[in-house]
Amino acid sequence: MVKLADAEWNIMELLWDKGPLTTMEIIRELETSIGWNKSTTMTLLRRMNDKGSIHFENDNKTKKYYPNFGRDEAELEEAKFFLNKHYKGKIGIMVSNLINQEALSKEEIEELYDILREGK
Repeated sequence: MVKLADAEWNIMELLWDKGPLTTMEIIRELETSIGWNKSTTMTLLRRMNDKGSIHFENDNKTKKYYPNFGRDEAELEEAKFFLNKHYKGKIGIMVSNLINQEALSKEEIEELYDILREGK
């Protein structure tokens, strides 16, 4: 799977939520929600198509864009990248740091326990 840049997440979220979308639909959405101009959006669409994270199909005279992978797959890859970059791939170190810094509420800790119990 392709690593997404921060700006590319905006386009992927849009395609996952509302896709497939035409070029103009994407341009209008991102202009309204983020303030991007047409050339910024077109550059990103071209780059993402070249990288293989999206593709388009011609529908009459318009292009319709589709994501090449799902949100779950992208989120998992992003989590793996984050863990490897910051915690040498060890989730235990990350969770321990969060607990020690009191960054997790009791509810979040209970949620982690539930997730771990279900995973057995």
